[in-house]
Amino acid sequence: MDEQHYMEQYWQQLRDMGLPEEAIAMYKQQFQQTAGASLNWPEQMNLLEENIHQFNQLFSGDDADVNDTDEDPLVICLNPDSGLNIAQQWGVACGADIAFVNRQYLNDVTTGLGTQDCRDLLSEWWDIESTAALKSTLGWLRESGHRIEYDMIWQAINMVSLKESKAFLREYIATNELEEAIVMERLRNTREALELFRERRLIDKALQPDMLIWDFGRIINLSRSGYDAGYISEAEALEYIHACVPLIKRTYTSWKHLSVSYQFARCVWNGVEMGGFEALQRNMEYLLMAPESPWKKLSF
Repeated sequence: MDEQHYMEQYWQQLRDMGLPEEAIAMYKQQFQQTAGASLNWPEQMNLLEENIHQFNQLFSGDDADVNDTDEDPLVICLNPDSGLNIAQQWGVACGADIAFVNRQYLNDVTTGLGTQDCRDLLSEWWDIESTAALKSTLGWLRESGHRIEYDMIWQAINMVSLKESKAFLREYIATNELEEAIVMERLRNTREALELFRERRLIDKALQPDMLIWDFGRIINLSRSGYDAGYISEAEALEYIHACVPLIKRTYTSWKHLSVSYQFARCVWNGVEMGGFEALQRNMEYLLMAPESPWKKLSF
């Protein structure tokens, strides 16, 4: 593939991931600057690969780089002044996988971060800069989110042959005007995640890992950040969180079941990265065992 064709595919991928044209123009300018800085083609491609990884995180809403925390001491942050009752704290705890990575409170609506920090986080990772944008994203996560596409990928995986799988997905891609390369990448990610999680005996070979917590966990954390950012009230944030609880309880049987499902979903959308996988596994075990952890204090 020549350089020009590669770049056109790259810019189109960013559009398909939802990046606005203004941001794409900015990255085109940055790329042109690297081209003028005597970087060879492989070096430029390495920079592009870093950007692709960042945009995959942006698109998935995975607003933490767990690889950055590998050497950090494990600390559970709790708000001593939390006014939440047990049921409300239980709902907040369902989003602990990422809240823990981000050093946010695990027992309150407030994250413990400042207003501007939360606004920056929402803008950077979700392109949310208003109440309307926040509520629109929360509504999408509640109604469909990524689990609809995952169900299609799972159907494809269970077909008799790889050829049939790809044909099924291509029909789905054409019907929904999706980017084929991205969907096929997630098909590969799902196969790799299944192999890894079954090898580690984290999931049963006969069961389909569930994607619900990938969407609902982000509803919980987005609601909290939206409250701290000043986009919604505490009562509204609690309402969004509370609405997630019944289906979470029907879907999962334990905190470990919930956490493993979140980790599997992350591998589907961001790819299997062993550093991030091992870090989330370590975090999960700590949250399940630490005496002060909500997962230890609150029964599932």
